[in-house]
Amino acid sequence: MCASPVDPVLDLLHRRPELVVHALHRLLGWELEQPAQAEPVDIGDTQLYAHGHEWSADLAFALHRLGGPSTWLAVVAPPAREEQARAYLWPCYAALLGLRRGGPAALLAIVGDDDAAWARQTVACGFGALTFTPLVITRAALLALGEDV
Repeated sequence: MCASPVDPVLDLLHRRPELVVHALHRLLGWELEQPAQAEPVDIGDTQLYAHGHEWSADLAFALHRLGGPSTWLAVVAPPAREEQARAYLWPCYAALLGLRRGGPAALLAIVGDDDAAWARQTVACGFGALTFTPLVITRAALLALGEDV
């Protein structure tokens, strides 16, 4: 359920984790206390095993804010629509990361332009009382941001 390890978007974020903060601020409008920094953490903190398979997010980051606690961000960059992953795995990645790191966590999906609306849909986890909405940016927007910053 993970993107290819040679995915240029994942490679860019791995080499330049500061782009995570810029993406959240510029592309999603998050008001982050400055300075804020993103630091890669072990994706093993998003790892789960079920039905004979092992899954994890593609990347994970700690978001450190001046004068505040850290928050956590699991990142996925699916090469195509993965309805089962979005509905079942993505919420687990965020929940496991928050549980294992001890703080609030979210999931950022990096998708193609045509998949942005699909990926942003809120997922009902269980019987509808618990919902999960991924953060979503497009690959093109992130790559353009990487050239701009």
